[in-house]
Amino acid sequence: MTRGRSGWLPGVVFLLYSSAIQASPLIPSFEARYSIERAVFDVGHIRLRFQVDPAGNYVYESVTEVAGFIAWFRDDRVEEASRGRMDASGIQPDHYRFERSGGNGDKQAEVRFDWTTGRVENTVNGQSWEMAVPQGALDKLVVQLAMMSNLQDRVQDQHFRVADGGKLKDFRIHIRTRETLDVPAGNFETIKVEKTPEHGSRKTYLWLAPELGYLPVQIMRIEADGARYYSVLESASDSLRVK
Repeated sequence: MTRGRSGWLPGVVFLLYSSAIQASPLIPSFEARYSIERAVFDVGHIRLRFQVDPAGNYVYESVTEVAGFIAWFRDDRVEEASRGRMDASGIQPDHYRFERSGGNGDKQAEVRFDWTTGRVENTVNGQSWEMAVPQGALDKLVVQLAMMSNLQDRVQDQHFRVADGGKLKDFRIHIRTRETLDVPAGNFETIKVEKTPEHGSRKTYLWLAPELGYLPVQIMRIEADGARYYSVLESASDSLRVK
């Protein structure tokens, strides 16, 4: 993994917000694979799969598993899936599912969106409750697609509102630099962005490749204790490449 050349974007801040009434280009079906690294160790991998039909119904799935020497001690696996609709007016999730098994303990969670009432039903390990959400709210998995879509459409001064963990959370995206990165999937000109939650100490930086429709080619997550994890793109479908 090679850190890239950087250059400041003068005075540009993108605050991205995906709304059901916002113009948004479609994202083609694709698959992608990432390795997860900590220090010099390969500790896991992520597989993404996005499918959208001609009517705009989508399924977006993510599977994360440990790998390398970590797999000798624990067998963590996290599966996430988001289903909903995507068209020129934006992305509207209907159902989000999370399932974790292995070393960190089992957990199952679902978020069901009812757009006629403006409410979501949260279910975690069999216990359910409801909360109100505004139009344009997302689940935490589909945020990546909304960010890709908005950058393709050059949307500025926006932010995300995400139904997660029984709360409505705000995330803002700030563009920091332009960098060139060498990753296993290739050499890419990227835009480095910082994702900042309204509350919390975790920081996330993403390097997004315009050549791949702004798919992240590298993600760095900094935990509260200072530990840094990198997700690095190994492969991605040719369908993403800008013609």
